[in-house]
Amino acid sequence: MKKAFLLMGVIFLLTGCKNNIEVIGKNNLECHHPELLITKNGRNIYTYCFENAKVKENNKEIDLKDYIEDDDAINKIINTLNLEQILMDGGTKIYKGNITLIECNTTEGNKDIYIGNKDLEYKQNFCKNNNYTFIRTYTIIDIAEYKEPQYEEGIPVTYGNSFQVTLSEFQKDTKTVIINNLWDITLEKNKTYEFEFMFNENDKEIKDEITYIFENANIIEIKETTKTGKEQIHEPIHE
Repeated sequence: MKKAFLLMGVIFLLTGCKNNIEVIGKNNLECHHPELLITKNGRNIYTYCFENAKVKENNKEIDLKDYIEDDDAINKIINTLNLEQILMDGGTKIYKGNITLIECNTTEGNKDIYIGNKDLEYKQNFCKNNNYTFIRTYTIIDIAEYKEPQYEEGIPVTYGNSFQVTLSEFQKDTKTVIINNLWDITLEKNKTYEFEFMFNENDKEIKDEITYIFENANIIEIKETTKTGKEQIHEPIHE
């Protein structure tokens, strides 16, 4: 009987410790970019569209930035979460619970941390030494499936789900571009979308032109928007 009580006590302590810490914050639906919270031991720690982030520990609240000054803070937070996925980029881990924590571990040596709400998904610009992206807003004037041959440096390439899209940008000329591998969203005529782009680190002599952007930048995310005119987002291609 004593052994049973002792075992129950150990289990209570372990589960109690796990539930003692909770990260809370407000999800900002208008946000698009990670925000650097702190650089510690050569590692950047970001929040992603997660405002007023705090840690509740033993019924006390402390700002997340102040809390992670402690060298063991990240491990304490991870211990409250469940490991959901390990990526094939070198070992990046995605933890889920009441929040999402992404612990980068890439073959390029990136060890950054991203913290966001429980629905946060891994994005292509995460765990990069230069994770800057920019938003451009376009209205779809026309869209049609595109099946013509495509070439890169004279070499024929095949893409799936390709479309020829005519775009209108506020106070700029209308242009027609090809968008390849459009799997995650269905673009609709006469609707407006925020396109999030990222150039590779080694890209040089970048041109701020619609055609150039769609031919050379990676599309990170596309979101429908109802913003019009000057309310629309048109960010610079460089920080």
